[in-house]
Amino acid sequence: MLRQLTIIALAVFSFCSCEEKKERPSDALGTARAFIRYSLDGDYKAARELMHQDSVNLFELEQIEKKYKKDLSNAEKENYRKSSILIHSVENVSDSVVIINYSNTFRKKQMPVKVFLKDGQWQVDFNYTFTGNL
Repeated sequence: MLRQLTIIALAVFSFCSCEEKKERPSDALGTARAFIRYSLDGDYKAARELMHQDSVNLFELEQIEKKYKKDLSNAEKENYRKSSILIHSVENVSDSVVIINYSNTFRKKQMPVKVFLKDGQWQVDFNYTFTGNL
């Protein structure tokens, strides 16, 4: 009996503790769209995984996440979640750097995002959105 309970407990624990791993996009536009969608949805953990992991990028995303959690009303968060991504232009700067200008249907402000290829994976350079430095 104890053995059956142990097996059931382990099965329940493994079922509940496994987190669904989001598939990483394989191209620049897909990476940018996923990053933007995760940000609009308030899923900063998933957005962070698509971002270049340097101190500036991590700091800036942390600031945006704090603002999202503290300053936005529930209605604003819902509007961001319901909004669609509008791609205005895609500029292939090189084989490994792409700049995507986008907005969303809630805020409607155009913003750039830079995506670059490093070690075989497309990564978002979030700092570019604020500085415009290539």
